Amino acid sequence: MTQRFKLILSLVFGAAVCVGAVTSQPSAARQGNAEAKKIKNPIPSDAASIEEGRKTYARNCASCHGPGGKGDGSMALAGGTPSDLTDDKWDHGSSDGEIFIVIRDGVSADMEGYKDKLGEKQIWQVINYIRSLGPKPEKKG
Repeated sequence: MTQRFKLILSLVFGAAVCVGAVTSQPSAARQGNAEAKKIKNPIPSDAASIEEGRKTYARNCASCHGPGGKGDGSMALAGGTPSDLTDDKWDHGSSDGEIFIVIRDGVSADMEGYKDKLGEKQIWQVINYIRSLGPKPEKKG
């Protein structure tokens, strides 16, 4: 398989993923997940974890969410806007556990799940990387 064919195949796949990632959800589905909110990230957010998360993000997320997480990836032109991961608005919950569930399982037609592509450690590292991009969640209690 040539490099050019692999690139075209990955672009087509990325476009298909992003097309599914841009349809809207009913507002009830955008309230977060109370059970997921209780899940804690077992991977320390250190420089090594953030760097591994950055690499995984670049391979799997940047085509839609953009290289800096602003929702401006080149594949985002498929008719909608993926979430800006640097702002303080999180439609599906802002805790690490809620973000983990969204990445692992996906969000209906908004975003496909990555449980078949990424291990749990990789997902947690991506979360650590995402946290390094934008504002920190408000701590309660």
